[in-house]
Amino acid sequence: MRILVVEDNVDNRVLIERFLGKTGWQLDAAENGALAVARFTTDGPYDLVLMDVQMPVMDGYAATRAIRAWEREKGVAPTPIVALTAHTMEESGKSHDAGCTAFLTKPISKSALLASIEPYARP
Repeated sequence: MRILVVEDNVDNRVLIERFLGKTGWQLDAAENGALAVARFTTDGPYDLVLMDVQMPVMDGYAATRAIRAWEREKGVAPTPIVALTAHTMEESGKSHDAGCTAFLTKPISKSALLASIEPYARP
């Protein structure tokens, strides 16, 4: 399984990589939404995207909308995108409206992260 981790905070990226390091899944990283869209559209396909919603250059909402537009244009099935945010449930509606599949609140625990990925994991 290939996962694109989109997170501007190095500590959060390292934490996610540690949580998922022994799964055998391939993890790629992007530091902002613009890099995420570029990586997604050129280095894909990805099986899952973990998308921070507040980042410089391009936020996760705009990046998700751009990814969804690219998928529609190419006629490919939507890739699951799990929004990551430090904010409350109010962000859940914004994430859903942008095209995110699921929502995970920071700080992220290993069990919550794995539970959010499990429905999309390939055997």
